[in-house]
Amino acid sequence: MWYWHNGELVEREKVLIPVEDHGFLYGMGLFETFRTYEFVPFLFDAHWERLIKSLDELWIDFPFTKEEIGTAIQQLCRQNDAPDLYIRLNVSAGVAPLGLYAGRYEKPNVTLIVKPLSSEVVPQEKRVEPIPFPRSRPEAAFRLKSHHYMNNILGKRTLQDQSAEGLFADEHGHVVEGLVSNIFWVGPDDRLYTTPLSSGALAGVTRRWVMDHFSVVEQPVTFEELAAAKEIWMTNSIQQVAPVTHYGNLRYPGKDGVRFNEVWAKLVRSLG
Repeated sequence: MWYWHNGELVEREKVLIPVEDHGFLYGMGLFETFRTYEFVPFLFDAHWERLIKSLDELWIDFPFTKEEIGTAIQQLCRQNDAPDLYIRLNVSAGVAPLGLYAGRYEKPNVTLIVKPLSSEVVPQEKRVEPIPFPRSRPEAAFRLKSHHYMNNILGKRTLQDQSAEGLFADEHGHVVEGLVSNIFWVGPDDRLYTTPLSSGALAGVTRRWVMDHFSVVEQPVTFEELAAAKEIWMTNSIQQVAPVTHYGNLRYPGKDGVRFNEVWAKLVRSLG
C-alpha cells in the first residue's frame, strides 16, 4: 500500500517518524478516520472542521490546506487502485525539546494511512456489552480524537466476546459511548436518543449527521435503562450506522429495526 506522508506519496514500509516526536513520547497527536465512496470522502467537511478545532486546542499548526489534503486523497485512491478507502488522517505533533513542552508545535508529521474497503454499502450489525470500569474523562475542554487510546484498549481486553463492541459508562454509571462509536437508541416512547457530549462522549461526525437529519433527544442513560430500548445503534465514520442485535444477553432487531431502516435509507441516498 501507498501512504501520503508530509506532502508525498510514500510506500508504507518507508514512512518514518522521529522518536523525538511528541506524538510518540507524550501522545500529543490527533487523527480523523473517514472513508471514500468512489473517490469521494464522505462528510469530509465535518471531519476537517473537527480536526482544525482540535489542533487549535493542542497548539498544533497544520501545514496543509483543505484543498491539498483533498488532492492527496485522490492521489491515494489512484495510486492504490482503490476508489473505496479507509483513511486515517494522522497528525503527530512533531519534534520538540524533551520534557513537558509549553510552546506551539509548528512542524507536525502529517500522514494519510489507508486500507481498501468493499464498495458494498450494507449495514454491519453489532453486539455490544458493558465495560466494567469507567470511561476516562476528556484531557481537554472536550473529547479529542487523540492518540490517547489506552483506556479503549484496556476496555477491549475486558470483553467476554472479543468480536463485540464495549460500551463505556462514566464514574456515575451513565453510558458515555462505545469503544469506537457513539450510541443511539429508540426509547419505549419511540423517540430517538443519544448521550450528551457533557458525558465525555466524542462529538462524532456520523453522530452529528444523524442529529442534523432526525429529531434526537440528548439524555443520560444507565446500563439498566438502556436495556428497555426498542432499538440500539452505534455510529462511526467507517460503519456509519451499525444496528445492534445483542446487548449483553438481550436481543434487539438489528437491521430489521423500523427506525434504523428509516435512517439507513436516508444515509444511502446522501451518498449520491
